[in-house]
This record gives sequence, structure tokens and C-alpha cells, in this order.
Amino acid sequence: KPQFLLATAWIVLALSIGSIFMLFELLKSGSPAGVSGLYYLVPPSAAIQAYFLFHETIPPVGLVGMGLAALGVMLVMRATGGQGH
Repeated sequence: KPQFLLATAWIVLALSIGSIFMLFELLKSGSPAGVSGLYYLVPPSAAIQAYFLFHETIPPVGLVGMGLAALGVMLVMRATGGQGH
């Protein structure tokens, strides 16, 4: 039961509330287009974490998708003057 409470606290405090505060800070310092472009890095980041933490495999098509997402975010950041972070 302590593990469940700790996991729930982590999800509520760090992931939910913390991510909202981080979003607001990013919006204060950057353009909305640049900040919204960063959302496309969430799935690749989760896949990379799963690779290292849980030894998940990333298929080649997944690597291609990660590259395309990173390229898209780079293009958005360049178009907004890098004001998304």
C-alpha cells in the first residue's frame, strides 16, 4: 500500500501539477507555437525512458518517427525564433 500511495502522489504532484506549472513558465517565456511544438517530443521521450528503464525495444519505424518528430520541432523552433523553451 505505501508503494501505491507514493506512486499516486508522484502522478498527482510531479506529473500533473508540475507539468502545468512548467507549461505556464514556458508560455511566459516563449511563443505558444514553439511551446505547442514541444508536445510532439512527449511520445519519443516516453519511448526513450522505457528503453532505458524497462528494457523495451524501439523498432526501426519508431526511430524514424522520433527523428521526424524532432525534425518537426526543430522547424517550429526555427520558425518561432527558438522562443519555445
